[in-house]
Amino acid sequence: MESPRSTTALACAPALAAVLTLSGCVLFGAADRPWHEDADPGALLSALADAADRADNYTLEMGFGPGSPGGPEGSEGPDGSGTRLSYEVSDSPAAVRATLTRADGSELVVVYPEGGEALLHDTGGLLGAPTEWVRGDTLLPEPAPAEVFDLASLSALVDLIAGMEEVEAGPAESVGGTEVLPLTGVLPAASDGAAAERGAVAPLLGEDASGALDVSVWVDRSGFPVRVESSGEQASLWLEFSDRDRTSFHVPNGDEVSEPVRP
Repeated sequence: MESPRSTTALACAPALAAVLTLSGCVLFGAADRPWHEDADPGALLSALADAADRADNYTLEMGFGPGSPGGPEGSEGPDGSGTRLSYEVSDSPAAVRATLTRADGSELVVVYPEGGEALLHDTGGLLGAPTEWVRGDTLLPEPAPAEVFDLASLSALVDLIAGMEEVEAGPAESVGGTEVLPLTGVLPAASDGAAAERGAVAPLLGEDASGALDVSVWVDRSGFPVRVESSGEQASLWLEFSDRDRTSFHVPNGDEVSEPVRP
């Protein structure tokens, strides 16, 4: 996925005012009015997948489990249940650092270098390795963080959300310091033969996601989905982006990594 770079609002023909272009620019009719006052919710939704597809440097936090959507500032759900994931996606070097936090507070940290083997952090020295990081996909529990949510399916998930109906826009808010417009709506029940389109949602909700889903998405002026919440009858999920074009971390290498300790 290519990275969305910060752009300046362009001066465009009046006939195109309030239309969101694929270049990631919200065009509005009056320069002295906030962008969200004239934003077209339909145009914002149409740009969601493209804006997400161009991102290659960001931090994505996600929570899912029983109950209503929670948020990064609190527990995974209103009762503290569920699982929380953080994906730090770096383009230089190309790698992903995934942190899975379970309901009991325990953590699993894995770095996935592009084209390389997964590197598992030996939390608490439980693996008996001479280094903090151990090389080997075979040591990862099932499901591994990369299997809980496949980042390659992010565009499909966002594209699915863009198809929500009965859309209503709320007052502008700030999420992580970014001004966003909240849009709420409903994903209608999947028609026969189309249930497979919900594949990106079903593993997270842990239920049949082919029924109607309540959806909320907080969109910035470029059409990027800064935050998403979705809930079914039994479970819910939320995801939130931050640090776009600012995510970086150290990828362990050399003497920092050892081979698995065999019994």
